[in-house]
Amino acid sequence: MTALAHAASGAGAVQQTPALRVRDLVVRYGSGRRAKSTPPAVDGVSFDIAPGETLGLVGESGSGKSTIGKAVLGLQRPTAGTVEVAGQDVTAMSLKQRSRQVADLRVVFQDPYSSLNPARTIGQTLVEPLRLMGVKGPEALQRARAGLESVGLPADAADRTPAQFSGGQRQRIAIARALVCDPKVVVLDEPVSALDLSTQAQVLNLLADLRDQRGLSFLFIAHDLGVVRFLSQRTVVLYRGQVMETGPAEAVAEQPRHPYTLALTAAAPVPRPAEQAARRAARESAGFGTAGAASPSATGCPFVPRCPLSTDVCIEQRPPLRLVDTDLTACHHAERSADLGAPLHRGR
Repeated sequence: MTALAHAASGAGAVQQTPALRVRDLVVRYGSGRRAKSTPPAVDGVSFDIAPGETLGLVGESGSGKSTIGKAVLGLQRPTAGTVEVAGQDVTAMSLKQRSRQVADLRVVFQDPYSSLNPARTIGQTLVEPLRLMGVKGPEALQRARAGLESVGLPADAADRTPAQFSGGQRQRIAIARALVCDPKVVVLDEPVSALDLSTQAQVLNLLADLRDQRGLSFLFIAHDLGVVRFLSQRTVVLYRGQVMETGPAEAVAEQPRHPYTLALTAAAPVPRPAEQAARRAARESAGFGTAGAASPSATGCPFVPRCPLSTDVCIEQRPPLRLVDTDLTACHHAERSADLGAPLHRGR
């Protein structure tokens, strides 16, 4: 098995058809010469998600993680590559064709306030995807009420409007809307980033329970490695549309092998000001550059302008994903990352 195939499949996806398979995905924005002259938003990304598994996509703003989510959902047409849901290639399907698969692939968006129609009752919102499946009348409403109860809300919440609920409750409603069709895959696009910390924990625990009870597969998009680590079995770290590192979520968080993953770990917010200052000082002493500080190499590693380990080979050759301990890492100098990470761990 090649490193790329190993990265895409994961341990649990080898023996069965993946719930979601993404292969060599490329997405370019724009058209004509403009699209060809600008770097792709997503550049050759591959991964599988097994039934019942959560894969976390993590990276800074502009890393391509939300673009991947849009490509999977059919909201952005891929330039190249394929997306398969339960073994069926959906890459070239129109939105009308995809509507027939409403039961297989659902989404929970970031903002719990704008994702619900304020003019409709919660019941009307939850019944809509069921109507597309041919489920109507009392049966649809009964399933909607049961869906609300499954996320910890009363059944009579179906008779109210979104304005009567808090942000955390609205996100529970959005989760119920996603699950009312019994999907195989749910794309979670920053589902807790707009919530306060206590509500985040409640929603993450709810998602974990629902996944385990129903055997759901989650594509979990986030910018915080700590949040990804809590919910995901595996993590894919993205930078400028490329996979920098992928492996078991615990290993990626505790022993990252790519300098970019180390930088993400050091930049994660913590509630204690003294610890935050120590981590900032450790990050600066390690020599990491800031985002957007310089243009990336056109042929080599995109992290070169910010990486304290970069050499000429990093500028000239794009590093392939290769196995380093338990993680697949796209770094020519991954074996030196432990020394680079020492001051960061002392800053924790």
